[in-house]
Amino acid sequence: MLRIDRSTGQIPSDYDDNYLELVRLLIEGAGLEHSLMIAYLFALFSVKRQYTRVRGDITRLSYLEHSPIGRGGTEVLRQHDTFLDVALEEMQHLALVNWFLVELAAAPNLCPHAFPFVSDLYPFEIHLRSLDRYTAATYLWVESDSCKLSLSERCRGLSEPENFIREVRQVLHDGSQRYRERSVDNEPINHVGSLYRKIVCQTRRVAEHPPAFLPSHFPWAEWEDRMSWILYQGELSHYDFFKGVFTGDAFIPDDHVWDDPEAEIYPAYSFKRLTAYTHHPDTIPNEAARKIAWLADLHYWIILCLLDTAYRAGERKFCYKAIDNMTLGLWHLGCHLAEHYKTGLPFDPVGPGYCLGRTPRMSLHILRLLVLEAQGKANELAERHQLPATYDPQLLALTLRGLEQLSSRAWPLPDETEFRFA
Repeated sequence: MLRIDRSTGQIPSDYDDNYLELVRLLIEGAGLEHSLMIAYLFALFSVKRQYTRVRGDITRLSYLEHSPIGRGGTEVLRQHDTFLDVALEEMQHLALVNWFLVELAAAPNLCPHAFPFVSDLYPFEIHLRSLDRYTAATYLWVESDSCKLSLSERCRGLSEPENFIREVRQVLHDGSQRYRERSVDNEPINHVGSLYRKIVCQTRRVAEHPPAFLPSHFPWAEWEDRMSWILYQGELSHYDFFKGVFTGDAFIPDDHVWDDPEAEIYPAYSFKRLTAYTHHPDTIPNEAARKIAWLADLHYWIILCLLDTAYRAGERKFCYKAIDNMTLGLWHLGCHLAEHYKTGLPFDPVGPGYCLGRTPRMSLHILRLLVLEAQGKANELAERHQLPATYDPQLLALTLRGLEQLSSRAWPLPDETEFRFA
């Protein structure tokens, strides 16, 4: 759990070695971005179909046009976003932090924090929960800069109107026991930006005296710019989006959409997080929904394993296969679970990490078995006519073919075992 020095409001440095401290911060950043990504996706899938313009539609090709450091230019940070834009940009942030880690010769981190997620960055726990006004308030706080929601004298002229700040805080107070136990007006307010400001400063320190095993031409300035981009994207466009969600103006301006959860205009379905694993106290009770959720879990794990492979091998085309599994598989399963079963996508963990094997090639062998497992489950659901019509039946076969083609490029020399499909 990321801690704050209460006397200064700053994230403390735990290592004397600047390189080790930078790696520590980036590992924290990757875990945080992953956690926010799946929290946003869980809430996103609960948004009703009638609000697609707020939820977003992954079939729009423009969603795949994001560059490696985000959409260019500063004006685009102020353009209208959808929930899907924000979630995809969190995926992009996760990717950037991991590419920075591997360029620093460190291992990638694809593991989210356990939910409920507790950090000194926020005066509340972060849960996987469907969208309501309290959830919107937590996301608004997460993406805020240090002044937007502060009543401190130092933020005069930089903060929201006092009545709006008090409204946000009242919603947080009513929804969170942890918030009620902390006096946020008497301590520094910290947000995601606090971590990235620390990462930017730490990057500069390492650049001054880099370790000898890094190349002399390491692009320190480029990585500093990319980390700054993550910081400003959250504090500008993501904050503005969640402000509209919190007020309800993103859905129907001035119509009090959050007043009545039973009303037709209420923005989201209500469901809690359950698991697709069997024989747990919180297993999804509807067996048809559980099987679809299990297939969704398999796609989620395949995506993370593909990304882990991409980072470790330095082969970005594995990322494209991960995108395929998101856009052609996971997205449609998540929408189907919400609309037909009022069930959230579980985002169950597969284990302690997503490097599955003892060596890179053995990881590919095991990943292949995971894809075959998903293919078998998808075929069973297709035979029962339980797959959403928009799910691509060829997706997993294409993933297998891509694994075979890319494996020889990523690791052209054999280690213990040649990579060959049976």
